Amino acid sequence: MSRISTDLKYSFIETFNDKTNIAIFFIFPTILFLLLGNVLGGLGSQLPNNTASGMNYFDFLLPGILAIFITMTGAQMAAGTIVNYRKSGVFRKLATTPISNMEWIAARIIMWTVLVLLSLAVAIFAAWLIMGIHPNINLISLLLMVAGTALFVGFGILVANFVKDEGAAFTVTMGTAFLLTLVSGTFIPVETMPWFLQYLTKISPLTYLSEGLRSSMITGNTGDAVTDLAIVAGLGILLFGVGIALFNWKED
Repeated sequence: MSRISTDLKYSFIETFNDKTNIAIFFIFPTILFLLLGNVLGGLGSQLPNNTASGMNYFDFLLPGILAIFITMTGAQMAAGTIVNYRKSGVFRKLATTPISNMEWIAARIIMWTVLVLLSLAVAIFAAWLIMGIHPNINLISLLLMVAGTALFVGFGILVANFVKDEGAAFTVTMGTAFLLTLVSGTFIPVETMPWFLQYLTKISPLTYLSEGLRSSMITGNTGDAVTDLAIVAGLGILLFGVGIALFNWKED
């Protein structure tokens, strides 16, 4: 545990001392949220009937935006870091230290999850302050964000076991996120999709993350949100298990 906490401490210090990381984790998502709020915020007349009063269209899309951001950030953060460390020889150096690969992975999972949640918090706060959105963040939605981050971090770890450079990692993670966005009903209603895409919707993890966030934040359907949370958590455990089982820096 002490080795995990030590790695966490120095990893956070390294991250927040890098201006590029600050831009990637905090400035970019905040700008994205504000741009989307400016474009979508005045479209409240197009809201479905089961949404709360006083809500604009950006409020309605917020759960889907959060889900997509979690997908992209969690997967890319994990895959990019692991591939970079492997390529630059960091893992060879870490293999000579007392910390094990499992301890390093545990520390990084905590760090990546915290960073994603912090970046989400900053972006949502800025959108609330400037655009006047009404984010209904509750315990279930928070747990969904944590579970979703863990799920796609696990996916990123899995991807990193099969790609050799950061460019390939970016292509795979962002390409997958884009495809999941198309087939998960995040912005396009599932019933309007071709029949074959509707089948893909049922096996997409992003479907359950975005629907769970929408149920907990928009419609207030706690039962559906808890079911989606269980599915996201289960898929996260599965991806983590496979990714970690394949990961071994001493072979790099």
